[in-house]
Order: sequence, then C-alpha cells, then structure tokens
Amino acid sequence: MYKKIIFIFAALTLFASAIIAQHINGHVFTTENGRTMALEGVSVFIPNSNNGVFTAADGSFELMRKEDEALQIVFSLSGYATDTVALTGKSQHIMHAMRAQEIALAATSVTGYQKGTMSPRSALVKTEIITRTGLTKLACCNLSESFENSASITVGFTDAVSGAKQVQLLGLSGLYSQMQAENIPAMRGLSATFGWNYVPGTWLESIQISKGASSVVNGYESITGQINLEMLKPETAQPLFINLYADLEGRYEANITSALKISDKWNASLLTHVSSETQEHDRNGDGFMDIPKSALVNLYNRWTYTSTSGLLSQTGIKFLNETRNGGQTRHKLAPEHINHLYSTSFTNRSFTVENKTGIPFTTKEGTSVGIITHFTHYEQSAQLGKKSFDGKQNSLYANVIYTQQTGDNKSNKFSAGGSFVADFYRTAFLDTLMLLPSSGQVQTPLTPINRNEIVPGLFGEYTISPVNKLLIVAGARLDYNSFYKKWLFSPRANLKYTMNDYFVARASVGRGFRSANLISDNIGLLGSSRSINVADIGDIDMESAWNYGANLQFSIPVWNEEIMSIGFDFFHTEFQNQVVVDIERNRNSVSFYNLQGRSYADVFQADLTLTPFKGFDVYAAFRYNNTQITYKDEHRALFQSEKPLTSRFRGLINLAYATNLRKWVFDFTAQLNGPVRLPNLNGYTEKPLYSPTYPALFAQVTRNTKRFDLYVGAENILDYRQKEPIIEAGSPFSQNFDSSMIWGPLMGRRIYAGLRIRIGELR
Repeated sequence: MYKKIIFIFAALTLFASAIIAQHINGHVFTTENGRTMALEGVSVFIPNSNNGVFTAADGSFELMRKEDEALQIVFSLSGYATDTVALTGKSQHIMHAMRAQEIALAATSVTGYQKGTMSPRSALVKTEIITRTGLTKLACCNLSESFENSASITVGFTDAVSGAKQVQLLGLSGLYSQMQAENIPAMRGLSATFGWNYVPGTWLESIQISKGASSVVNGYESITGQINLEMLKPETAQPLFINLYADLEGRYEANITSALKISDKWNASLLTHVSSETQEHDRNGDGFMDIPKSALVNLYNRWTYTSTSGLLSQTGIKFLNETRNGGQTRHKLAPEHINHLYSTSFTNRSFTVENKTGIPFTTKEGTSVGIITHFTHYEQSAQLGKKSFDGKQNSLYANVIYTQQTGDNKSNKFSAGGSFVADFYRTAFLDTLMLLPSSGQVQTPLTPINRNEIVPGLFGEYTISPVNKLLIVAGARLDYNSFYKKWLFSPRANLKYTMNDYFVARASVGRGFRSANLISDNIGLLGSSRSINVADIGDIDMESAWNYGANLQFSIPVWNEEIMSIGFDFFHTEFQNQVVVDIERNRNSVSFYNLQGRSYADVFQADLTLTPFKGFDVYAAFRYNNTQITYKDEHRALFQSEKPLTSRFRGLINLAYATNLRKWVFDFTAQLNGPVRLPNLNGYTEKPLYSPTYPALFAQVTRNTKRFDLYVGAENILDYRQKEPIIEAGSPFSQNFDSSMIWGPLMGRRIYAGLRIRIGELR
C-alpha cells in the first residue's frame, strides 16, 4: 500500500507544468462617515483555484496569478458585499473599495488560501474563521474533522460503540452553540446526534466560529456562540470538481461537486458525497469494533436566481441516508456466545428543502427585506445491545428580516422582523435489559416521548456608531414557546472599539434558550447498562443561560512589513436553568433533573498568528476551561463539582509552509490536550480522578497543479489511544458495562492519501 501511494505521488508530480505568473498587488479599503479606512483580513483570490491571500493591516495584498487561471479576482469579507473584478493580462495595481452589505440575506463568503485560520479585526464579535486553506490542511473528510487546527473547539466521541461525535465550545457541549449553514438553521434536534459527520469538508468554503452573544436576528438558541457554515456557491464553484480519499484503515470517500450556468440569471450546482468504513478494527483487543462499519450517501442540489433589480434567491434540496453497524466482533466470541452478541445498528435519513431570498428596495438605498424558509424531515433508528431509540422529526422554520439604513451614517442600521419555528417529535425508547435481577423488574418497553413545540417570535436590533471608532449593536427578541407555555426574552448587545490600526477591544452580553432532547442528546449513554428513568423527562424545563465576553486584539508590526496578531478572550456562561445529566449518583442509572444551584463555565484563550517570512505561517493558541455544575446526591443535598469529561486546557500550534505559487504545501499541527475529570462510579467524592494529558500530531503534504492536487498525510501520528475505553467489555450485558466514559482518541494512527481533480473552464 505504501509503495502504491508513493508511486501515485511521484507520477502526478512528473505531470506538473511550468507556469508563467502575473503580478497583482493593491490595497482594499472602505469609507465610513466620510473616513477612508484600510480593511484587514479581506480574502483576495482567483476563483476556483488554490491561489489567494488575505489583506494586511494596511489593506495591502500581493498575488501572483498563473497564466492559465481566470482573468478575475474576488474580494470577500464578512459584512461586506463580495466583488469580482476583471483583470488584464498584464501585471497591475488595484485600489478596491468595498461596500457594506446591503441585502440582508446576501451570502457572506470568506474564502482564502494563504492563512488557514484568521480572526478579522473588522468583525463585530470575536470570530475565528477556518478558511478554505484551513479546510485542506488535513483530510477534513467531514465537519467533525475540520477543527483539529482550532483551539476554540474540541471534538471527541460520545461513546466507544456508536461512532457519534460531539464538540465543545467555551467549555460546554456544542448543543449550546447555534449551528447554521449560511444563516439557515442546521443540526437541530435529532440531527445533532450524528450531524457533525454529515457535512463533507469539500462542500465548504469556510467555517465561521463566533463566540458569545450573537445577533437576535438568527433566533434565541445561541448560548455560547454561533457556528456558521459557508457552502460552495453555484455561481462561483468549479464546473466539475472531484475529491477522492482513502486510508489504510479501509475508509473510502468520493466527493463530486458540479456547477452549471443556466442563463444570465440562473445558476445550479449538485454536491454529491459517498463514503464507507469497510473494515472491522479492534486494535485494543477488547472484542469491540473501534469504529462501526458504515455506508453514507449525501446529496445537495442548489439553485440561485439573480435579477437585474438586485433580487437574490437561493433554493436548496438535501437528501441523506446512512447505515452503520458495530459492536462485538464475531471472531473474538466463543461459539456458545454468538447468539448473545452485543451489536449496534443505526439508520439515519433526512430530507430538507430551503429557500433564502433577499429583496432590495430600489427606491430607498440601504433598505431590504430578507425571507428564509426551511423544512426538514429527519428519521433516526438506533439499537445498542438491549436498548433502542426510534425518532422522527418534522421541523419548519421561517424568518422575515427588514433592514434599513438610518441617517447619513452608513454604519447606523435598524433590523426588525418575525420568526416562526415548529418542531414535531415522535420518538420511542425501549430497554429490555433486566437491570435489577434481585427484584426481577424490567423497564416498561416502547415508551413514547413525543413533543410538539411551536415558537413564534419578534425581534429588533439597532446598529449605531455614536462616535468615531465605536460600534454598538443592541437588540432583543421575544418568543413564546407553546410546549413549555412560557415567554422567552432574549436581550443581547455587542460593542467594538477600534482604538487605532493596532488595537481592537470587544465586549458582549446576551441571553439564550434551548429545548433539550434527552435521549438523542445523550445517545452515548445508551451504550451502557444504565437504566434511564423516562418519567424524569416530563419534569424537565427549558434551558437558559447568560453569556458575558470580552476580547482584546493586537496587531503588532514586525519585520518585512508583516503583522503579528495576538488575541485574548474571556467568556463566562452562567446558567439560570440547565438539564443536569447525572451519571455519578448511581453507576447503574442516569438521572435527569433541573439545575439547583450554580452551573457555569469560564474560558480563557490566547492566540497568535504570524508570518515570519513569505509562505510560512504560524498559528498558536492556548485555552483554559473551568466548568462547574451542581448535583443532587441521594439525600437531595447539593454538591458542586467540576463537570466531568470536559478538558481543562488545550494547547495548539500549526505550522504551514507553501512554496512559490503554492506548488508544494506542507502542514504540521501539534496539540496538547489537558486532563478531564473522570466520573466517579461509586458516588460523589471530594478526591476526583483525572485522565492523563496527551499529545496529538498531524501532518500533510500537498502537491498542487492546475488540474490535480495530490495530498498524503497522517493523523494521530504518535498512535495515542485511550486504554480500555469500555468498562467490562467482556460482559456487555452485565450491570456495570459502560462505553460512554470517553476522554481520548479511540482510533490510532491513520495514514491517508487523496486526489483532487478540477475539470472544465471557469465561467
């Protein structure tokens, strides 16, 4: 296998051709309040190529265009209209002015190829952007594997048998982050269980991680922040792009994206993904597959319509089907135990249709209406040993946003509108495992857990710049939840002060709410012999929390006119109510109850971005978490403790080097993952146990040409794995069996190779 990879790599390298380059440089700026300001962090790139840069603090950029690339250059930055400028065949200098976004729903595309991770000074809230370059630093087969170069987000498995993954942002589960795809809700409800596996990395232009309070325009569900996905656009995507992936562990993927210009007004694209895990792996010898065998088909059809009046409408249709099977491996079982095999099986299907339309008012500059509609049908069937969970979800979402520029100051803007959310859940839980042999009791089978939740809401938000350098966004929304029969008031505010070209300060405060889906949110707990008291679910209230944050960002000039960016963040999340998932009171059961006492998370992060010399980028970050929660013991006394299975810290450094014209790209990432408090399975204790601190190393080499890119790499190079991730793996139907105590990697070293192919000429 190694010889084959080397042979393919060498063969493709020989086909690389000499390319004549055109030198392009210039400055990017904007005008606010009659004052011209340079824009840092603008993505400047040749469309559908691996050729692009970001502007420096003074707005300058320098780009080399290959002779066979498109005679176009694109300027893109969050909050500003994306512009495409025609180029001549000669080297030239460009002075480009960017305009603030005027259509409420125009897509924000932040795509770049020089830096993999960036934090734009122009962003109102602290935002970490993983660019297209960052998404190609590793294989990034799906969204859950796209954060290895991010210090803000930690990804891990929920358990050792399902293959489901979970993320953590600001010291809390990703369930408290609002997931969106181009400002359309994504991964809500049942789909959050495996949703991180269902967004292929090759479908993405960028990932935007906004920490803290987000805009009230997007809903009430954001508590710790918002993760927004920018997808490939039909009007700018490659006519035909193919990405093939394979690794030595038997995982294979194929991604095919195609785009077609139908007319001057219509564009369409089809994004296709198929993948499979084909082999049984049991490297730790516990008799269980390290990861389930699976097969996935994922389709996304997009249409865009742009009229001469400026109306923009985007429609998408998605379809997904996945099966995965895991559990014990037959060849490790004695013949007499084959009929008592502990197996797992999952089936997930979804269908989605969505539309996003922006309508500008031609009679009044700076005024527009945006309309979002979204419908999802999701089905999930899960069986883990003697437990099973079946669910169906139908969700409808609509949002109407009116935006108007106020006064002569283009920074001043008013937004208002209304939203409507309807979620219909039909779920059932079954447990046929006799957990209490002494009493002979068995939980009642097929327990229905249904919920109809209808939430209409109104919101308003005002953006104002009362004095030069200061920008304030304040808003509030009021929603009514029909299931919980309560009003939800969500005030939020963000402040940004730009002292000069070297220093930016931000502050935020906001409140958010969330409805819990107790079984699907904690699917990993089904991979144990714990009993689940379904009666607890009826007593659960809605979760709510306040989030407070501050950020300081410094841009320090260094040698060769380079800018070193240093950022410091602090965020505090304080719950008013939280669903406590208690697995420590009794090792044979899980208890759900509403919070009594305090639950909070403090997170401090520092990061640094530097380009010591041309082509070499350095990104380093360190994050520290302090997450506390209050439990009730068997006597209902309150007991505050560090939240289990939450990493205390994470350190990260990413080194990236690209040769001239990015013909060769080398990436290396090192992580240091801090300890987590391990749940005490014998009741609460004042002397907790912790997992060890462990490292993780990643590397990739890429060879780029006009039509082909070949990449080879390795993940978890040191082959570090959690020892004995399953408790009593040899007795999966015993009272103490548990596969949910996961704090480290389950899979060992993974060596992979892939090929990207571009076919067709740019429009």
